[in-house]
Order: sequence, then C-alpha cells, then structure tokens
Amino acid sequence: MVGGASIVRAAVLVGVAAVLEAALSPLLTFGWVGPRFAIIGILVATSGQRDLQALLLGFFGGILTDALAAGTGIFGVGALGGLAAAAISMRASGRKGDSRAILALCTVVAVAVYDLVGLVALSLAGAGGPSFLAYAFGGILPDALLNGVLAYLVGAWLFKIVTKDGGKAA
Repeated sequence: MVGGASIVRAAVLVGVAAVLEAALSPLLTFGWVGPRFAIIGILVATSGQRDLQALLLGFFGGILTDALAAGTGIFGVGALGGLAAAAISMRASGRKGDSRAILALCTVVAVAVYDLVGLVALSLAGAGGPSFLAYAFGGILPDALLNGVLAYLVGAWLFKIVTKDGGKAA
C-alpha cells in the first residue's frame, strides 16, 4: 500500500480509531452491519511498518477496542481481528498501485475475518450465535462491502495524515 508511516502518528490513529469504534459504531450499526473504524485505522497505520511494529499496533488497537466496547461482545475478538488486519496490511504493503483500492480490498478481507472470528467465538462460548449462512449473507458480506467502500472513500485522506510522504503509492 503506502510506506513510511511514523510510528507515533500510527499509534495515535489506532487509538482514535478504537475510540471512534467504541463511541460511534453502536449508533451506526444496523443489525450485523456497521462501520469498523478500528480495522480501517489499523490497516492504514500498519501500512509500511516493520513486521513487529505492525503486529503490536494491530494487537494494541484490538485490545483497546475490546476494552472500550466492554459488554458488546466476547473479549479478545477485537485483538484477534486487529492482529489479522495487521497481518493483511503487512502482506499488502509491498503492492504497487492505487493505495485506496488496495486499502479497500484489504478492508473487505479484514472485516470478513473479524466477523468470522466473532461468529466462531460466539459458538465456542456457547452463546448461540446465528446460523452460518444467515450470518454470511446478512452480516459478513454487507459488512465487508460497506467497510470497503468506507475505506476507499477516506483512505487517501488517512494516508496523507499518517505517512511521511503524503500518501504517495510505493
């Protein structure tokens, strides 16, 4: 995606994204579909970081999201989702092309993984989640597409804020 993100700016972005996730996502969620600000923030912040820094930022963002949104789900799902988003961002960091389009694709995959982790966690905890097919077509697919569009729309602006080179593609 884009290289050269300052670690301090990246950490601030992850923190702000986690706060936005805890404060605004419950208000903007319709059923199973809602904005995942933390996932988008982690993907932008970890773009161009070294591997350990990216994974730590992803874990930090996920734990912060879990802690701030206490009572809305199973603790640890956000941490695993943040780690998955960081790993996806690390894998896509060397790609050339439109950084917004790459961010949107990474967001679609990361949100789908986050939703699947949440479904598996509900099943393992015995909380009786929805059936897989109903959740896949009514939750995972629209949630991933909504967040992909959201990431495409705000991606260039976020890259300009976080990166040293102003968001130019690597």
